[in-house]
Amino acid sequence: MKTYSDITIHHPFSSSVQKGKYLLSYNGQYYEASHAIVELVEELQRYEEEKAAIEAYVRKKEGKYTPEQVREVIEKFIDPIFRAVPKKRSFLYEKELFSAGAIDRFSDTFRFLFHKAYMMVVLVGMLALDAWFFFTTSDLLLFNNKVNIYMVAGLLVFMLASSFFHELGHASACKYFGVRHGGIGFGLYLNFPVLYTDVTEVWKLNRAQRCVVNLAGVYFQSYWLIALLVAFLITGNDILRYLILIMNLGFVMTLNPFFKFDGYWIASDLLGVPNLRQRSLELLSYLYRLVRRKPIDKKPYLLQIRPLEKYGLLAYSVVVNAFMGFYFCYVIPMFLYRFVQTFPDAVNELILYLSNRMVPPFALLRNISMQLIFLALIGYLVYRTITSFTKRYAKKQ
Repeated sequence: MKTYSDITIHHPFSSSVQKGKYLLSYNGQYYEASHAIVELVEELQRYEEEKAAIEAYVRKKEGKYTPEQVREVIEKFIDPIFRAVPKKRSFLYEKELFSAGAIDRFSDTFRFLFHKAYMMVVLVGMLALDAWFFFTTSDLLLFNNKVNIYMVAGLLVFMLASSFFHELGHASACKYFGVRHGGIGFGLYLNFPVLYTDVTEVWKLNRAQRCVVNLAGVYFQSYWLIALLVAFLITGNDILRYLILIMNLGFVMTLNPFFKFDGYWIASDLLGVPNLRQRSLELLSYLYRLVRRKPIDKKPYLLQIRPLEKYGLLAYSVVVNAFMGFYFCYVIPMFLYRFVQTFPDAVNELILYLSNRMVPPFALLRNISMQLIFLALIGYLVYRTITSFTKRYAKKQ
């Protein structure tokens, strides 16, 4: 049963749209709404009878709309809120590992670290030390140490611990700005295994605050990176060099704006465009309909925002769609081609080592295992895509 009083109105929503937008929330989901829709929701919340609310709204607008037109607006823009199924994140699979309550004590204790002065000192210090590391370290990518199972296990533990600390950063930033965070979980995004933090309530914040929350994970990891850089400066230890390189590679992956990692959300908030990926596809659909002279029932988001952000969204749309096309049409097919060409030989080599009772080289085991993992993730991506398409097609029938 729909109850309009259960819809919460947040004033206003921080975006780059030229006309003011508001934020509505219901059942843990958030919706962007115009001022006219918000006025209508307020009238619906004020009266027990929907008919009386519609009549009051018509009087308020001095007969600009008929009751039938208002009823159509309710059916098109407001009623779907009550029928919406809670959205899953952009994951093929997700599982909560730690509840919000389990990490509350940590996020409450360390939220003070997001004071502007602390952040500036830590980030500037990290960048300075990192630049020093890359410009002064000789044989930066030379690996002298013999890799063994203990080193591999240690690197995995380090990466998991660092990633978990990254997620605690997002949670602590939420607490600093006075919004609640959810739990920390594990998910599969495309063919990437990731940890995530539920920070849905950040939509209540302004764009600058949302950017801080998005950057919070890298900021928390910066404390680790500073400690590693200082230790490497003192000792010159090769293992520390490996860890520093791994963390920097992680930053590059996390901050790229193409996949829905932190960089994507930072780009979304810098441009003031929610659902950034969807808006970039929306532009392609609009241009296609325009060229084919097909009816256009919805004005694309690009044409509703301010000029500076408009050029930013246009550039992002071109680059990200080109990148995603490259990833799905070249990277994945090329991997599959190379897999077919090289994997049988790698397996034969492994069998030869085992049949002669010799320990296979770590590089061979790594290549085989990584190829199998990547192949399994691609297979799961294809499986979920097909099942999702099948379900949507069945609903339309």
